[in-house]
Amino acid sequence: MQPVSGEIGVSASRGLSPERIRRLFFRVLLYLFLVLTGVVGVMPVLWAFFSSLKPSEEIIMNSLRLLPKVWTLANYIRLPQAAPFGLFFVNSMILSTVSTIFIAFGCTALGFVFAKYRFKGRDFFFFLVIATILIPQQAYLVMQYMMVNLIGAVNTYVGLVFPFVVMSSGIFFMRQNILTIPDELLDFARIDGASEFGIFWYIIFPLSKSAVAAIAIINWVFTWNRFIWPLVVSNSKRLYTMQLGLAYFQRQFDIEYGATLAASVVCMLPIVIAFLIFRRQIIEGITMSGMKA
Repeated sequence: MQPVSGEIGVSASRGLSPERIRRLFFRVLLYLFLVLTGVVGVMPVLWAFFSSLKPSEEIIMNSLRLLPKVWTLANYIRLPQAAPFGLFFVNSMILSTVSTIFIAFGCTALGFVFAKYRFKGRDFFFFLVIATILIPQQAYLVMQYMMVNLIGAVNTYVGLVFPFVVMSSGIFFMRQNILTIPDELLDFARIDGASEFGIFWYIIFPLSKSAVAAIAIINWVFTWNRFIWPLVVSNSKRLYTMQLGLAYFQRQFDIEYGATLAASVVCMLPIVIAFLIFRRQIIEGITMSGMKA
């Protein structure tokens, strides 16, 4: 029996080694940091959600109470009465969905061209694509409006979607992903008689589905939250998006906080649902592309 107790004592001493204690200490610190960061990030969303279920007089009270004293759905019931939020929701869905379809196929196709084709000026044109990432939209907003006005697309769905059919960072993202696909696989497909479009559709696109999903969701969220361009190109509420619809609750002398918070929750809901459904594809695509870069 004595050797057994000796082994236990050795194991215990090993388990309490300074190196193991140090690793456990840093792991606990890491978990605490992640928990605190998560709480800081989630608290504004939770506060907006629970405040949207409060009466207006309770919202404006100087109180840190998170849960409502009186639960009510009056703020959500008032939304369709105060503004045509059904139309705004449809406009936002059209803008985000159409833009995402163009981005998903366009970025993959251009990424395929820059990754697997050799032509004169390829590196220069790719440099121009990368350079546009550094330029904010506000710098060329006037030129975009002039182009849309030139083709007569102001206050139309075409003009609303026009600036969001190209994504420079998405082209770079897809190029880095497609670079790791073996050239021999494409050569074998050409020997078997596959066309270039067939190679793109049946080989490149399926093998890049994680990256495509990541780009699609990121662009969908980015486009859903756009405010400046829809405000500039839309002259009537027929084309207003959900973000523009929030301005309906701002009055000259007061703000309807309850209705504004309810509308904000409705605006956030599609983004949260999209992330919960496609979070695995987003994380996989970003992680794989980062490793391939």
